[in-house]
Amino acid sequence: MKNFKYLFLIIFYCSCSATKENNAPINDYLESQKLGDQKIMIIQEKINNNITIDIFKGKIYFEPLSHKYERDEGIQKPLYDQVKWERMKAKYENNYITDFWIRNNNWTSKDFKLQNILFFERSKFPNPGKYEKFSLQDYYTIFSFSDPIYYNKKYAVFTIQKTNTSDMILGNTSILVLEKKNGKWVVVTGAVGGVYN
Repeated sequence: MKNFKYLFLIIFYCSCSATKENNAPINDYLESQKLGDQKIMIIQEKINNNITIDIFKGKIYFEPLSHKYERDEGIQKPLYDQVKWERMKAKYENNYITDFWIRNNNWTSKDFKLQNILFFERSKFPNPGKYEKFSLQDYYTIFSFSDPIYYNKKYAVFTIQKTNTSDMILGNTSILVLEKKNGKWVVVTGAVGGVYN
């Protein structure tokens, strides 16, 4: 029985470590924000990876003066490469869920290194009065994230929305592109998704 307890603890520890490692780009981003003891809220539903993929590419439109299709917004060249983007899309696109928010695949405390996080449902924002643990006198920084996905085996990309309890409106939907430097994921560029704002 004693051996079973040790085995259970080892498996539990390893599963938590693997989860946090998968989310290392988000954890390193949060650490870079120097939030310290500040209270944090995270919308528990994840943003669909399709949003990340769309914002990365940007918008394509027909330019009548040049008689060509042009690309606007998104990640700029040379980082953006159509073939590499298509590989990322093929690997991470969600063909079955097209909603902005993915239900039943929620963020939990196991996903994050920070421990001062309060999770809440998207449907309860921006009306936090429905949420019994929330107080309007407290100041929280509020985040919403997609899962990190990987581009060109070198970059991590995720969608983010950020606000605080003073603003009470989720900010621009944007993506961050991170590269691993000296063992930490560091933001190298980003793009705002005009169609999602």
